Amino acid sequence: MGGMPKPLKIAACALALSAAAAMGEPAVVGLARSYLGPDSTLEGVTSIHLVGTLERVDGDHPQAAPARGTLDVIFQKPLRQHLVMRSEKTTLTTVLDGYDAWDYLVDNADASRYELKWLSAGDTKTLRANTLENLYFFHGLSGAGAVEDKGPVTIDGVACERVDFTHARGVVYERYFDRDTGRLVLTVRGAESIRESGEIVVDGVRFARTIVSVTKMPSGKDLVSTVTFTKVTLNEPVAPGLFAAPSAVRPAQPRPAPAPAGK
Repeated sequence: MGGMPKPLKIAACALALSAAAAMGEPAVVGLARSYLGPDSTLEGVTSIHLVGTLERVDGDHPQAAPARGTLDVIFQKPLRQHLVMRSEKTTLTTVLDGYDAWDYLVDNADASRYELKWLSAGDTKTLRANTLENLYFFHGLSGAGAVEDKGPVTIDGVACERVDFTHARGVVYERYFDRDTGRLVLTVRGAESIRESGEIVVDGVRFARTIVSVTKMPSGKDLVSTVTFTKVTLNEPVAPGLFAAPSAVRPAQPRPAPAPAGK
């Protein structure tokens, strides 16, 4: 029995590589999905609810204490996201509903002090890409964008394959996967580098427990954000209206042109 696991693992990897090739994706994408969980389980995920903490260290202000808060985010297929970040003084809610997206910032001590902002087209594209990347587990871009194998590269001493997921102009996820296991070693988004560690396994699907994001700022210093998840829930019922836009941030509808005089 001691010799059984290795052949089974090789067989599973071979199946994953064959499935990816059949779908026209880089072979390592199938291996990466296999690392996360069974393909049928990944395909059956309709929503993901993550709860955790956030710590942010600003390299431009090294004397300041790290900013800390809590994080609660829900992703729902096909393209919905509801993110709540609560700090000591404020709570920021960011919502995506298809092609609509907005921010709602409120003072924790006085709810009458708030700011509502409809997000720009560029910010909405970025939020859509983030939602797709979280919900579809590297499985292409659901008919949009492009997936391109950029070849082998060594990251942190690990032999990796780089795959670029391009959602729109300037919205690219460079993913570096371990060529042997499919584990995600590094993600690069523009000036931001993202590394994952630890794991939380839910219903057979593997999620990172800690995500560290390092963004190079114009000053050359680093903005370091660390998210630590404490709970992950799959396919839970979503409250009606969770993604509904407050009327105050809905784009104004154009008024019909007045009828010509005498008509």
